[in-house]
Amino acid sequence: MKELLIIRHAKSSWYNPHLNDKERPLAPRGEKAAPMMAQRLVQRGAIPQLIVTSEAVRAQQTARLMAAAMGLDDQLIVLDKRLYNAGPAEWLEIIRDQPDTYQRIALIGHNPAIEETARSLFSLQVAKVPTAAVITVRFGCDRWVQVDPKWSEVVGFDYPKRRG
Repeated sequence: MKELLIIRHAKSSWYNPHLNDKERPLAPRGEKAAPMMAQRLVQRGAIPQLIVTSEAVRAQQTARLMAAAMGLDDQLIVLDKRLYNAGPAEWLEIIRDQPDTYQRIALIGHNPAIEETARSLFSLQVAKVPTAAVITVRFGCDRWVQVDPKWSEVVGFDYPKRRG
């Protein structure tokens, strides 16, 4: 069985309008939310064995903050340029490209792609996927290349302002 954590990067800063989109860092709110969400994963026993992130600064910062809060080494963070502009088909390709040695992987990306992917591939029925949200999807297969959305189950949806 494989488990995927789909993570939207934490809240980004719009303070400097001269930065291009990929260079935008996290806002202070995002710097707090990322480790908080990581701690929730620790409490659930859902620590990823690998974190694959978009190359955007805010996504990389989210990955590093979450990894540190979960006690993971930065070497377990891998950049995948495709995650920056990926749509649902590309997300599925990225998922299927992951090494089979890992049972639980986190992918950190951006909206609107995350919302589109969660709805179209995994039938998640939510109006919005907030920043720093974590969607947990389970697959009944032994290899990532075998992942089929028809045989997936969303088993968790958490975000910073969620209570209980």
